[in-house]
Amino acid sequence: MKTIARIGQGGFGNVDHVIADNGLEYARKTFSQNQPLTPEILENVRKRFSKEVRIQGSIDHRNIVPILNSDLAVEPPYYIMPLATSSLDRDLMTDPTLGGNFLSALSDIVAGLEELHGMEIFHRDLKPHNVLRFGEGEDAYYAISDFGLISMKETALSGLTKSGMGKGSDYYTAVEISQDLKSASVQSDVFSLGCILHDMVGTEDRVPFREIREPGEFAPILLNCTRDEPTKRFGSAKAVLDAILSIEYEPEGDVSEESTDFGSILSSDDEPTSEFWESLADFLENEATKPDIAAICGKLDSIKIRSVCADHSKQAKRIGLMFSEWVKGSAFNFDHSDAIANRLEEFYDHCDFETKVECLLAMLELGTSHNRWYVERKFARLCSAEMDDLLAKRFVVQLHVTGDKICRVFEHLERSISVDRKDYHPRIAKALSDICR
Repeated sequence: MKTIARIGQGGFGNVDHVIADNGLEYARKTFSQNQPLTPEILENVRKRFSKEVRIQGSIDHRNIVPILNSDLAVEPPYYIMPLATSSLDRDLMTDPTLGGNFLSALSDIVAGLEELHGMEIFHRDLKPHNVLRFGEGEDAYYAISDFGLISMKETALSGLTKSGMGKGSDYYTAVEISQDLKSASVQSDVFSLGCILHDMVGTEDRVPFREIREPGEFAPILLNCTRDEPTKRFGSAKAVLDAILSIEYEPEGDVSEESTDFGSILSSDDEPTSEFWESLADFLENEATKPDIAAICGKLDSIKIRSVCADHSKQAKRIGLMFSEWVKGSAFNFDHSDAIANRLEEFYDHCDFETKVECLLAMLELGTSHNRWYVERKFARLCSAEMDDLLAKRFVVQLHVTGDKICRVFEHLERSISVDRKDYHPRIAKALSDICR
């Protein structure tokens, strides 16, 4: 391959824009010792470069930069990636809000982190420089790259400390891994995610390794991403997205005073009573207007959903069904789709079969109508061969009730994420074969 230009350089690797003999352009990362290292650490770093190739190359996810080819036997070893259009750090320098679409970029990062964290893999050096953009305009999306410091929970390979961090990492690194990378966890990546959010919405300068405390509507989210004590941070990356939705979502139309009162209680830290949940279910079913329902569902975050499901199952079912109907009957800002799907999954995880089926149908409609890959992938996973057989039976009944209208939706899903019908639960696959002749 012919080298066109140097496009990046880190502590242990150089990234070049290259062009192949067939005219296709790529990015090539080559191992390079760009700072003084002891022989012991240098050998560790070489192992990490190979590990980066193995781990990153084994993940098939839109929001994780793929490795297309590699050669670890040559000197120096290298690997090939798609050529990015830009990086998040360059985009943020142009406009910190990304044209008002910062939540879309954050959703892409969260989707990538959720994939990693689901495999108990932690990035440990997440920052805008390591988040790449592919495409332009409406087709643009971001993907996580630079896995040189990646940590798998089950491995003990780590003689490396902060010397492995690249330029600028101090402003995104959790204090617990600043001296010992083996302390990495979901919460250390959540800390970095909070710092990226601060780049987008923050109003004051940030102090490295410290809690972010500043005024504004995002203040509690920024603080709970960056708490000094990891156990006091958000428990997952998607919980951060869920909290942002509660701030960002604004229903269209006038809402009633009663709806506003319900929303205030849902937004508070207090635990709602059984009487509250009963009143809320009654209101949603019998009195609420469409704007009222939207206002309440927009405030009904995952923590509150888990609470009502755990202690008030009858009310949870009623509210979950209304939430599903709201999702199926609404058009959302593209940026909100992932967080809404995560809330549907909370009802799905904790409610009865009837509610689960309605959540699945809502998720299918949400993902395909908004062309949101993250949501479609979540739906396909829930409907895989591992799905409970009795639930699959119940879902199939609803597919038959819907009739051939469902065929177009599933065809869109399968084109979008390249899923094969044989990957669904066998009952679902057969039902689709019968319905969509």
